[in-house]
Amino acid sequence: MNPKIKYLAAPLCLILLMTAACKKDGIGSSGGGVSLPGSGGNSGGTTAAITENDKPLDVMTKAMRAQLEAKSFRAHITSSAANGPNNKMVIEYVAPDRYRMVSEAQAGGAGKVPGQEFIIIGKATFIKGPNGQWIKSPMDMGEMVKAFRDPKVLDELAKTADIKYAGAETLDGAPMLIYEYTQNNPMGMNLKSTARTWLSVADGLPRKTETAGEFNGVKTKTLITLSDYNTDIKIESPIK
Repeated sequence: MNPKIKYLAAPLCLILLMTAACKKDGIGSSGGGVSLPGSGGNSGGTTAAITENDKPLDVMTKAMRAQLEAKSFRAHITSSAANGPNNKMVIEYVAPDRYRMVSEAQAGGAGKVPGQEFIIIGKATFIKGPNGQWIKSPMDMGEMVKAFRDPKVLDELAKTADIKYAGAETLDGAPMLIYEYTQNNPMGMNLKSTARTWLSVADGLPRKTETAGEFNGVKTKTLITLSDYNTDIKIESPIK
């Protein structure tokens, strides 16, 4: 893959890998938004309550499968690398193949680095320029995303993760169970990481993940918070 494409795609790869926040082809609506009356915006089709007596591997596998079936979600990501600035990004997802990624501007070695905004709809990728105008990119980031939509990712994660129950806690007023796990080279990404994930007791879906790892020899830290499951998030093409 072209180095520039890999750089731009890295944040999306991370969120897809760490939370398995994608779904199988053919599930859900292909429109720009979803509306699920009665869902309360907090649960998916196969979510289920969890207890501390459940096997950790089973709990995490079910949590990832529930995310595979989510119709939409919103993720806030803060990441940093050794001797580097914090990077902040919001990723929105709408089934089956719509994404919006917005990164904040940050200070860089040569001055302020502007924020970036991307929209992916199927095979089409759109980038917002510094003048506020949208352009259609020649990059097909949709194909890259599709590789992480394969449900076999669950099998790979199960092979490379050592998962342990780490206790109970309240997050934003809701009861959570915490699980710790380590991964070594998942999906051949040369990534080593130790993570803690907060799963909702009510529906088993992830709400927060803290990760400390090493990617291609560089130490990294990442905080991911997830919300707005199955709410009416709209992602439309910016170019008509």
